Amino acid sequence: NPQDSLKFVHVAGTNGKGSVSNMLASALASQGLNVGLYTSPHILDFRERIRIVSSHSDPACHPERREGSLSTLISKEYVWSFVDRWQETFDHLDMSFFEITTAMAFSWFADMKVDVVVLETGLGGRLDSTNIVSPVLSIITNIGLDHCDLLGGTLPEIAFEKAGIIKP
Repeated sequence: NPQDSLKFVHVAGTNGKGSVSNMLASALASQGLNVGLYTSPHILDFRERIRIVSSHSDPACHPERREGSLSTLISKEYVWSFVDRWQETFDHLDMSFFEITTAMAFSWFADMKVDVVVLETGLGGRLDSTNIVSPVLSIITNIGLDHCDLLGGTLPEIAFEKAGIIKP
C-alpha cells in the first residue's frame, strides 16, 4: 500500500482532466514541491503517464524540459523491474493494464518520496482503480456523456460516478 504514505490531489471529470492535472503539477512545482503526476493516455512513450515535475533537476535522473518546469519520467528499468517482480500477482488477481500502471505509479512515487501526487482518474471515479487514495483535495472538471455503458446514460448518473472521488 505505497499510496498510504503519499498526499494526493485527485482529478476526475469528462473533459479537461489532463490539462488541469498538468497545470496544477506545474503550479505546485513552481512553489518548490516535487510533484508526482499520473495521467493517461500517453502519446509517444508509456512512461509519460508516470512522472515527477519539479522546479529543479536531480542529476541522477534524466529530466526533460516540459512547460517551464523539469519533468522526470519513470525509468525503463523501474518499469521492467516492477512488472517482473509482481507479474505472478498481476496474473493471479487478473489485474487490468490500468490497475497495474496505477500500482506502479504509487510504488515509484513513494520510492521517490514526492511531496504530493496529482492523480488523474482513468474513467469514472467511484469504481476507478485510482480511488483507493484519500486525497487532500478532489477536483472534478466538466461532466459530459462519456462511457455511458459503464457510468450511466444521464448527466446525474455520470456526475454521481465522478463524485465518488470526493472524501471527507
